Amino acid sequence: ELYSLFGNAIENAIHAVQKLDREKRVISVTEQTFGNLVNLCFVNFFDGQIDYEDGLPTNRAEDHGYGVKSIKMIAEDYGGRVHVQVHDDLFALNIFFPVRVSAE
Repeated sequence: ELYSLFGNAIENAIHAVQKLDREKRVISVTEQTFGNLVNLCFVNFFDGQIDYEDGLPTNRAEDHGYGVKSIKMIAEDYGGRVHVQVHDDLFALNIFFPVRVSAE
């Protein structure tokens, strides 16, 4: 499931930047830990147009459109949450997972 989550997030980002000028074909993937939460953040440029369904971005073209919904379901299966931010032509997908803290 986690491979699918990463695959969907990367595939969505690649699909978004393919249409852009070369200098905007940028995808950033970062991980940060905040206490007992891990944040996976996928950021990419996009053409500025997003359709939403049930509060999540969707794109019905070319067999895409259910990636973020699938990511949300997988994250929730692991006790996590998904948050999407859009600012001008930047899209950020943040996935938060709880982590167990070792007693060592």
